[in-house]
Amino acid sequence: MDENELIRRSKEGDTESFSQLVLTYERRMVNYAFRMLRDVSDAEDAAQEAFLRAYRKLDSFHGDAAFSTWLYTILNNICLDMLRKRKRTGEQNQVSLNQSSADSDEYEIQIEDASPGPYDSYRKKAAMKALEEAIAQLSDEHRAVIVMRDINGLEYDEIARITKTTLGTVKSRISRARIALRKILEKDRELFT
Repeated sequence: MDENELIRRSKEGDTESFSQLVLTYERRMVNYAFRMLRDVSDAEDAAQEAFLRAYRKLDSFHGDAAFSTWLYTILNNICLDMLRKRKRTGEQNQVSLNQSSADSDEYEIQIEDASPGPYDSYRKKAAMKALEEAIAQLSDEHRAVIVMRDINGLEYDEIARITKTTLGTVKSRISRARIALRKILEKDRELFT
């Protein structure tokens, strides 16, 4: 059954069809939320809340944009709200060194040698940790566009719809975020060469 049919049936109250939509997008949504919030539990809560809101507001989805764009818009707003709340309350989100990302497959680096040595494994892990920490240091708006574009692979126009900004603003934010990332990662340059 194609996505449009699942959406149509979900609008008619078919919860099984909506469950299929959730299964299709759940992993990507949790991964995006994790990149924004840096906490697996918060990411899962944010994604669950996004699906809940989407189900309640399904009648407001008219297909003007892709269903995934609509979901990301909802999730992005939830994540930004959670980040603002953290800042207001002074809550700092600490990530344990043992805590893995919500989707560690997302970060695999292809290595020509099928059996990397201990040094290569260490460098790979250190590079990913440095990158995750650098992304966490970006402003909320810059972090959102970098995660959407460079990690989730969304198109610029889709990001513009999600963030409710112009295409020029998205391109500018991505450019500035990449410059900021380069500056932050300068101290760890040897990990990325």
